[in-house]
Amino acid sequence: MDPELIPLMIFTIIVIAMIGGFVVLLPITRRLGRYLEYRMSEQGRVRESEDRERVLRAIESLRDDVARLAERQDFTERLLQRPQSGEEPGE
Repeated sequence: MDPELIPLMIFTIIVIAMIGGFVVLLPITRRLGRYLEYRMSEQGRVRESEDRERVLRAIESLRDDVARLAERQDFTERLLQRPQSGEEPGE
């Protein structure tokens, strides 16, 4: 066998393998691309709206908690500002 023929054979095998790989993998990658686009367009929006609703509920809950804490703080401050008398309320 001629030693100059071996690199030519290796090059030919690599080129055939690359072309064959493209031919075999192209339909698979197109199908995968369509699938990913579908998942991102439909379910991505649904998940985003669900996440947004969950965040809005959490913010509303925190807002209610802060309002209750503010009311309690105001009540406590009013109690502390009352003039202190020496008498107990039950006497």
